[in-house]
Amino acid sequence: MEKINKRIITCSDGTWNKPGDVDEGAYVRTNVQKIFEAICNEDGNGVKQIKYYDEGVGSTGSELRRIIDGATGYGLDENILDAYKFIIWNYEIGDEIYLFGFSRGAYTARSLAGLIRTVGLVKNNDLRLIQQAYDIYRDRNDPDKNPNGKTAEQFRLQYSQPVEVKIKFIGVWDTVGELGIPFMMMHNKEKYEFHDTTLSSYVDFAYHALAIDEQRKSFEPTLWEQSDKARQAGQTMEQRWFAGVHSNIGGGYADEGLSDITLDWMIKKAAATNLAFEQGYIDGQIKRNKAGTLYDSNKPPFSFIGAHIRELLTNPNANETIDDSVYERMALDFSPEEGYSPENVPVRP
Repeated sequence: MEKINKRIITCSDGTWNKPGDVDEGAYVRTNVQKIFEAICNEDGNGVKQIKYYDEGVGSTGSELRRIIDGATGYGLDENILDAYKFIIWNYEIGDEIYLFGFSRGAYTARSLAGLIRTVGLVKNNDLRLIQQAYDIYRDRNDPDKNPNGKTAEQFRLQYSQPVEVKIKFIGVWDTVGELGIPFMMMHNKEKYEFHDTTLSSYVDFAYHALAIDEQRKSFEPTLWEQSDKARQAGQTMEQRWFAGVHSNIGGGYADEGLSDITLDWMIKKAAATNLAFEQGYIDGQIKRNKAGTLYDSNKPPFSFIGAHIRELLTNPNANETIDDSVYERMALDFSPEEGYSPENVPVRP
């Protein structure tokens, strides 16, 4: 068995999310914040686990500044590069990399995996090289700059770690929007599109929690597809649907019952790959509740452009599943007005 030096974990939060946020008069945390807090500094065998948390885009500055940043995507490049630099500064051959993210932070995590696949990890802290690496990744028009292209290969050989750096685990909550980002108003959207929604073969484990009840048109989910080659090579990928809207899945509401279901699922999946968590934190902070409040997210200004019912289980290459808690919620004795029977959920097999 290959020796593990340490684990490097990045946790990227969603738009306007940060520690200290308040909902209904209570301090709230997203699942990205919670998983960051729950990860141990080392596992039971003494393997160190170093972790990084990044506040969501639009989480600082004046109210106007936050609105503008959140709506335009300003800061996206900085988010991705900051996480990339953290990995570069700490990486040694034999380390394992874990990436977590919610909403726009899910876009950050997925883009970070693509960046590492394309250019590897730069061997030193030369900021010019790091920017050059990022520019190669972002150039969608030059086939030489895709992961198997000549420019990308030459860059990896000359400037990056002399090994194929793989991602041990990606865990994301509700990646949304045409570009993996909701309500983008950017002049250069093409630059920020996912290069490919096919999950990289350089990822060992990938898990995606998705919201059944989110109906905002600008929040359409962006699922992975898995290649036959990666599947046959032993890659594990699952995209699981849960009851709730966007922040019922990723967290941030006062009632955390539904979001804690998805958090519990993600922690168990990560723990199965040997990422170590503080059991006391999990026991004290995670309170699953399949009857938790299902919020209405499709309010003005989002409701002005109508609603979109998400489609489930339509792509044979997406490996979609529905969590048992969904059917358990449907079976609860709610009043007729409050009953839960989403039209997009098929009858339980």
